[in-house]
Amino acid sequence: MRLPTDNGKMSGVVDENESQRIIQYAIDRGVNYIDTAKIYHRGQCEAILGRILQTNGYREKVMLATKLPPWEINSVADANRIFDEQRRDLKTDKIDVYLIHNLQRVFHDVYLQNRLADWAWGKKEKGEIGCVGFSMHDDCAYLKEVVESSPHWEFCQLQYNYVSETVQAGTAGLEYAAQKGLSSIVMEPLLGGALAQPIGKMGQLFEKEKYTDGRPFSPVELALRWLWNRNDIAMLLSGMSSFEQVRQNIDIAERGTVGNMTAEELAFVGKLQEAYDASQPIKCTKCAYCVKHCPVGVDIPYNFEFYNNYMSSLELGGGSNIRDMPLFKVIYGDMKPGQRADHCTACGNCVPVCPQKLQIPELLAKTHQTLIM
Repeated sequence: MRLPTDNGKMSGVVDENESQRIIQYAIDRGVNYIDTAKIYHRGQCEAILGRILQTNGYREKVMLATKLPPWEINSVADANRIFDEQRRDLKTDKIDVYLIHNLQRVFHDVYLQNRLADWAWGKKEKGEIGCVGFSMHDDCAYLKEVVESSPHWEFCQLQYNYVSETVQAGTAGLEYAAQKGLSSIVMEPLLGGALAQPIGKMGQLFEKEKYTDGRPFSPVELALRWLWNRNDIAMLLSGMSSFEQVRQNIDIAERGTVGNMTAEELAFVGKLQEAYDASQPIKCTKCAYCVKHCPVGVDIPYNFEFYNNYMSSLELGGGSNIRDMPLFKVIYGDMKPGQRADHCTACGNCVPVCPQKLQIPELLAKTHQTLIM
């Protein structure tokens, strides 16, 4: 989902050579699970991975996961067609781990009417799928409803990190899945990168507080190890878009064991949790599901990122600096035609597909009112 691109964003053109370099480096050093989906990188990611993994036997070294997009399903025939397209693009006969993608309430009728869990299980019985599961951006109540709807689920994939214990399925969802015998895979461990480069009150905490021996706290290491510290997480997914991120994550993973966090670290994470709620007014993870459903192409995550950074800079005292504050507004004003918040038509197509349940049209209006010069 976050391969290196020419503009540093998921909307850019993937740098396939650099992607191959970092993916193969990761596999050579023990990474053995690759997660993708049909919609990632404008529908190109599966084909790119297929080409990369085909070389030098790398496909046999990993578990390969991809997902069925329920928003493209009107019949079982659609599911079969998409599944065959995915196997063709990934250059594999068997998909090791297959998920119904973003299975939330808005897609519940499609899921039930086409019996997608049964359909996937049938593929498993034919040897075309290894494990059957689903990803979800919804609350714990709906998680329970989905789990109870089929005996075929083997795992679930949930958003979770140290600032999301009560967001979506949250901690309650992880614990429920474990009780039902499902493995849990965690996505968004760094909340779309927000926890890797903390700003506002969180950033101030990292500047001021250190370990008792004087070492600085590492934002990425704390976030990842906080998850590995739990015994009900089978695996976490970390989107890496640079060689350095891969090297850093592999290094951290060496220390990522259950019970690895010290009391000092857990206390500091508690302070970060409190600070986050105060410093990020729009809880957007930049998953970009909304963009796919925007008829006019507004870059919603980009607008929200500017708004959050602007508000955080106010907390840091930037409001008193006449040179720095207009910068956000100048860049906002220079966005490409159609990308800016004020191009939103308030059609509402984005609202039901937003994993964070954000009222996007209202927030876009607020963003524009705040950032326009």
